[in-house]
Amino acid sequence: MNFEEGTKKLESIITKLDASDVTLDNSIKLFEQGVAITRDCLEILDTSKGKITEIKMAFDKLVESPMDSNK
Repeated sequence: MNFEEGTKKLESIITKLDASDVTLDNSIKLFEQGVAITRDCLEILDTSKGKITEIKMAFDKLVESPMDSNK
């Protein structure tokens, strides 16, 4: 599952939870699913943040490197 799929699944769960005919047992199951999907999405965001940080650090070194060689 990617982040976009996760958010779509969460939207679907929210819609189902908002329905007036959902039972308590079904609500609990849906809530559990939502928590699991949320955890997965947060892990995806955390991984993405790490990748972006690595790319930025590499870019910063690349930009600084030519300046250092001109001194």
